[in-house]
Amino acid sequence: MKLKSTLLSLAVAVAFTMPIDAAQYTVPEGQPPVPGADASIPDTAYQNYRYDKTRNIPTADYIKKIEEYNKRIDGEVLEKKGTAEQAEQLKKAYAKYLDLITHESTIILLHEGDYKAKVTLPISVVESYFEDLDKKGKGSYIFDRHAIAGLVGANERVEDSGFNKNAQRKGEFMYSGISKGYWGIREQYANGNLPIMYAAVTFDKYPNQTYMAFLGNKNQPITKNLESTMANFVIPSMQTLDNLDKTSDTVTWDNLTYRLPKGMMLDLEEKSDNFQGRVYVGAGMKLVVARGALVDKVVPIQLYTQTVLKHFFYKKNPILVKDIPLQAALIWNNGVPSYLLEQYNPGKKSRIFHLITDGKYEYYISLTYEDGKNKYNHIELRNIMEYLDFGNAKQLRHASNKRVKK
Repeated sequence: MKLKSTLLSLAVAVAFTMPIDAAQYTVPEGQPPVPGADASIPDTAYQNYRYDKTRNIPTADYIKKIEEYNKRIDGEVLEKKGTAEQAEQLKKAYAKYLDLITHESTIILLHEGDYKAKVTLPISVVESYFEDLDKKGKGSYIFDRHAIAGLVGANERVEDSGFNKNAQRKGEFMYSGISKGYWGIREQYANGNLPIMYAAVTFDKYPNQTYMAFLGNKNQPITKNLESTMANFVIPSMQTLDNLDKTSDTVTWDNLTYRLPKGMMLDLEEKSDNFQGRVYVGAGMKLVVARGALVDKVVPIQLYTQTVLKHFFYKKNPILVKDIPLQAALIWNNGVPSYLLEQYNPGKKSRIFHLITDGKYEYYISLTYEDGKNKYNHIELRNIMEYLDFGNAKQLRHASNKRVKK
């Protein structure tokens, strides 16, 4: 039973529940409830990469982007750089691509050193940076045109520093698996019109660490939308990565480390001058990991943009599950970006794709599975596919990561 509607009352001591897997939130007696909780939004809404009630790109910007792109393509036809038929195909492809990123998620994973946590955010990232906090922690910060967000892990108490100053803290919450959780709002950040809302938790398994997720919407002093997003999407998504070791094993291929669902075995390995591939099989599952030399040296986010637009929407991709829409997330593993797409088809054939580059190779991972015919559900499989590690992570995250402007 959902009790988030009880959060609408700020005048009494309130208790409420929001399942996160097997966990529940509870507002301690005497503490104000987390604002913005909405009983109409599923407690697992963050698990859907396409946030049904969240639009990352404002409607006006969406229309403007479509108009600008179509105008440019029409101009290329007039300049004889393409045919009218190609132009129409490109317009349709771009409209599908823009709809995809309008609703995409962003996932931040910290698993460098002792840190093992993740958070899901409904923003479309254009830039990021990763920071070692004077050997006291790690921070992954991301930006889009309209927002700033991030996930920070600290290995010492941060009770009255940074975003966590006591004057900004508004209330506490608890749920199974954490020893402490609190939320707050910083009314102004970076001397701008940018209120920041944050949630900080100490997980039972990591008593000496504090993980903080934060989000701020630029030029929006009214925090109603921010509070709703944090309460219904971001806070429920905060979790450790411990379960990955129970469901998967790590495989290192030169510089790249990816995860393989337990029980899958290497079935085939191919190699040529320009291509290398591995095929794994398991109960109701097939996973292909392929790589080729990186030819295009554009920054990773731009490379993923071009690949998705060209190979998933412009060309007919034979590997796509017919009539099942794509949803996508930009994944940040310790500050290194990759791009994951999913076609979930309940009870039937489903697919997950992951686009990756490590500065030397361009990787393509594809998992095909029959939903319900193996011991993992699609969220567990997607969690496995999200995780990556890179031997040259420090070098990769120093590179500029900006989304291509079209």
